[in-house]
Amino acid sequence: MTWLSKTISSFGLVLLAHACYSAHEHSALQSLRATSAALSASSASTSLPIDISIETIVGLFITVLGLVSGTPYLRPIQWRVWAGKIEREGEQGFLKSNGEVEKDFVGNPFRVLETRPGFVDIRSQRKEFAGLEDHESRRGSYGKAGRSGHVARKLKHWAIFRATSVVPNENGSSSNDYPDDVEPDVLNEVIMAVDMKDNGTVGCAYYVALDEALFLQQDIPLAGIELVEMLILHVEPTTVLVSIRGPDNLVAFLEVGAQDFKGNRNEEGGIRGAHILRTLSSVEFNYESAKSHLMNLDIDTLSPQTMHFNTVTGEEVEGAADVNGSRQGKLMRLATWIDLDSRISIGCAGAVLSDIQRRKAAEYLPHDPDARFAFRVRSIEMFTLQNTMFINADALASLQILGTESHPNYVNEGDKSKSGAKESLSLYGLFHVLTHTAHGKTKLRQIFLRPTTDLELIYERQRTIAVLLHLENSADVGHIGKLLRKIKNVKPYLLQLRKGVSLSSGRVAIERSTWASLQAFCAYAIELREAIQKIQGSEDLLITARIINGIRQRDLIPVGELIAGTVDFQQSKEARRTCVMQGVSAELDELKRNYDGLEYLLNEIAAHLVMEIPEWARQYVKNCIFYPQIGFLTVVSLNPKTGRGNYEGEGLVDDSWERMFVTDGDIYYKTRRMKELDGQYGDLYCMIIDKEIDIIHELGVRILEYEEPLNEASDLCGELDSLLALALGAEKYNLTAPQMTSTNIIQIEGGRNLLQELVVPSFIANGTLILGGSGGGSEDETIVSDVMGDVPSVVVVTGPNHSGKSVYLKQVALIVYLAHIGSFVPAEQACLGLTDRILTRIATRESVLRNESAFAIDLKQAAFSVNFATRRSLVLVDEFGKGTNAMDGAGLVTALLDNFLNLGDGAPKVLAATHFHEIFENNFLPASPRLAFAHMDVRVDLDTDNIDDQVTYLFQLRPGRSTSSFGSRCAAMNGVDAAVVDRAEALVLLLAHGEDLRAACARLSEPETARLEEAEDNARSFMEMDLSGPSRDRGGRSLREQLCDILSGSSAVSASQ
Repeated sequence: MTWLSKTISSFGLVLLAHACYSAHEHSALQSLRATSAALSASSASTSLPIDISIETIVGLFITVLGLVSGTPYLRPIQWRVWAGKIEREGEQGFLKSNGEVEKDFVGNPFRVLETRPGFVDIRSQRKEFAGLEDHESRRGSYGKAGRSGHVARKLKHWAIFRATSVVPNENGSSSNDYPDDVEPDVLNEVIMAVDMKDNGTVGCAYYVALDEALFLQQDIPLAGIELVEMLILHVEPTTVLVSIRGPDNLVAFLEVGAQDFKGNRNEEGGIRGAHILRTLSSVEFNYESAKSHLMNLDIDTLSPQTMHFNTVTGEEVEGAADVNGSRQGKLMRLATWIDLDSRISIGCAGAVLSDIQRRKAAEYLPHDPDARFAFRVRSIEMFTLQNTMFINADALASLQILGTESHPNYVNEGDKSKSGAKESLSLYGLFHVLTHTAHGKTKLRQIFLRPTTDLELIYERQRTIAVLLHLENSADVGHIGKLLRKIKNVKPYLLQLRKGVSLSSGRVAIERSTWASLQAFCAYAIELREAIQKIQGSEDLLITARIINGIRQRDLIPVGELIAGTVDFQQSKEARRTCVMQGVSAELDELKRNYDGLEYLLNEIAAHLVMEIPEWARQYVKNCIFYPQIGFLTVVSLNPKTGRGNYEGEGLVDDSWERMFVTDGDIYYKTRRMKELDGQYGDLYCMIIDKEIDIIHELGVRILEYEEPLNEASDLCGELDSLLALALGAEKYNLTAPQMTSTNIIQIEGGRNLLQELVVPSFIANGTLILGGSGGGSEDETIVSDVMGDVPSVVVVTGPNHSGKSVYLKQVALIVYLAHIGSFVPAEQACLGLTDRILTRIATRESVLRNESAFAIDLKQAAFSVNFATRRSLVLVDEFGKGTNAMDGAGLVTALLDNFLNLGDGAPKVLAATHFHEIFENNFLPASPRLAFAHMDVRVDLDTDNIDDQVTYLFQLRPGRSTSSFGSRCAAMNGVDAAVVDRAEALVLLLAHGEDLRAACARLSEPETARLEEAEDNARSFMEMDLSGPSRDRGGRSLREQLCDILSGSSAVSASQ
């Protein structure tokens, strides 16, 4: 502010001050004049004089003028204008006349943003790249080696967040702004999000910039870090996203293989990091927000539509809802491409979409045309790990592979660790009861949840089961089962040691404590290692080699010896705590000897004390005792009258008796002698406890040095237990080893449904022969067709209700599934080709949580099968289309089967069951060598009187199709009223003859005809009545009586009389 502006402002302030003082004086004068009531009543105005008002206005104007004249130039209101001025002009734009820089110059206005970790200055790098291109263009051509060195580094740094679109030029070749020998890093960008829940379920989704595709994985339960490692190897991401609430072991594993903040690769443990690890908020992985992100994509451009719908008449309905535009419609279409039940993977997909949206917003300005081509999502697909069969939750539930029943217990209410769930009748439930250990059950469940397409792994499991089933090995296998029952999973105990918890509580016996369990595990694991080597034929098994190499005596024996030489289990059982054996610590042994000799010591001290006190007081001093944490005390009897001790140290010199507490008529004192004993011996019990805690802690530290071999041995025991359960199940349920082949075929002889045969008195076995597409590159399927003739890829099964069609479809799928987990199968003989996916449209899992109708769920399952099936897939379709009218249902089934038939070499193996016989009677489905019909045979005898004997189900699969579903007979067998059944059969017969059902339904029965004739006679009699004449007829009856006679039917009699 200059001297002129200061002078003007000061003068204005003086005028304002004078005006304020004048206004104050005027107010005081008016108050004095108001003493007279008459005067105050006549003069009510208190306005200021005009000169004071003018002085106030002038003073305010002069003050504002002075302040404005001394104020520097104002900044622009818009921050981008001000920041742009600073960035363009720098200090030169803020120089004063004296050469000094104005204080408003703050330097780089984006300094706070640019100093954030991970910030990339795109504008400066664009300028640098433009300058580099201009420099190289002036240089002309240059060597390829130099170009790939300098330019590639510049391009790599510049194109981290830059996406481009490669457009073909006129001659058909692709052209872009990059050198031919340098590929932008953004095209190699693979953004992956992975998440793991506490129960071990892993979900994953990743985006490939080159393909502009988003991939989602089916949620995999009971997984671990090894699965995440497989995902990293499978996807090879450049960026990995993880939730901030993710498990510590997941984050630690990803950090080992990640780059540091400088871009250097971490090479600890021999793992060369190739990805950037980013931690996001858990909100980014939310399931609902992820669904919103997915529905916000342009669904119409994701993939071509596989089905088109139209009305029967072809007319467009007015006011029809926009299915594609509504949220529910988008959700239904989205469910045909991905499995919306995989909640964790859906959340990972939302995190990926949020990340690429954030990158696009950070790099591109609004309305930038290049932003349209950056990080586009043009397709969404499901993916599975290599050598893993895909099966979703619908298929698991429909085939009853897994089944959990909830058994609530109010005792466990609120305890999340105890779900109260038990395995119901399921395929896994048949085998899991045959396991011997808890970790064996977990490993067996992992095997059932991860069917494999690795032939070597399948053959290895089959060989293991075959060896365990040899008759000469039955005794050794029984011994191994007994050993496994004694082996516990040591992982929870090792986790307790890491937490510092090793003492057994009062509710846990010392025999089941951490130390006892670890010691028993080491002993029985070594014995198990020796037992597995005694099995004949086991020397060639992979599990035997892994057990011999993984359960190492040099690691387990020291653990057992350390525990046996440190923990005194007998004393621990008596003391209900972990006690240390004698000889481990000389200091601890000395403390224990002193503590054990306290009784003799206290007797001597009490005798010495009695000799020191007066003779009259000796009768009141009872003894001396020791209390942990309190020390040595003298016990004196209580005087009930005074509430004090009968003796309190009277007659003793320099000895003060401090009262500690009173109990049971005695007072406990701390005397000088007791304090000396406290200082000499201390708190022996607590010292013993502290010393034992130190020794036990040291033991735990030494045991944790063997944590890795202990975990490995525990996992091997669980794996052996799971394979043993498969072998015991094969023996119990009479299973045979299938022949696995790479040929895309399913050939089963004498197949059975394991679950169904457990609930029926007898089960009829059936065979299957079906051949999938060759894929155009394999001749195996062609050879099979030449040898066996035309083998179908689609088999349509018909037959009456209750005849076993659904059981047969599930039977084939269960046999294929068991074969892919390496188990034997319920069949006399089976030759099965590798199947990559089992897709089902069988069961409709309705729930109030799903805002979908039953038919919509069926459509979603069918569409998912169409979009996701490959030539090696097995598709099961059971009574699809039953949720709508017969015409639409038949059309849907026909279109679905025709779609699979027209896939040619890419056709999957399809088993379908339907009751729409009009499809075949009217030849809606054209004949094809890849299409075959079969039916479940029945014996019909409608002449028998017994309803239950009219239709006899033989449950035998026969070639050809059935002519009727016998629905009315099934209704009669299930207790439907005979009148309803007869009426239904009559209508079915009329429909079969092509008659008009409306006319048929309009016909009256005999009782209805009689009632109608009676009503007509009454009406005619009423019309014949003479209502204009006298009120009584010739018989003297009134009108009321005449009407009563008509309604009662007596009018005819009266007329005749």
